[in-house]
Amino acid sequence: MVPLKLQPSSPIPMYLQIVEQVRHGIVAGVWKADEELPSVRAMAGQHLINPNTVARAYLELEREGLVSKKRGTGTYISPQAAGWRPEHGSRIVAALLDQALSKAMEFSLPAGQLRSLFEERLKRARKER
Repeated sequence: MVPLKLQPSSPIPMYLQIVEQVRHGIVAGVWKADEELPSVRAMAGQHLINPNTVARAYLELEREGLVSKKRGTGTYISPQAAGWRPEHGSRIVAALLDQALSKAMEFSLPAGQLRSLFEERLKRARKER
């Protein structure tokens, strides 16, 4: 089981934090097909949140086809989630880059400086791997 890191002080609603972290875990290969998610009650107790918040997150993930409920046993990462990885990984990274570019535009950073920052970070990330 992969622990989630929820931040109550974040402006992002708790249920969306759960959804995003499970999605990210699937794309990153941390959550595997047929792996069981914590029960609604267990996750709510662990993070001191309302069980309805967790249930809402699980329902959203189920609508997306990323999890499936097995009556009486729990909620599991669906086998279809494995096929979700490649295409959605690019989408997640693209969205993060969009956010970074938006901030860069806000601060009026020149394109050359952005490229340098990106290349520097890319080199660092490759070394750390």
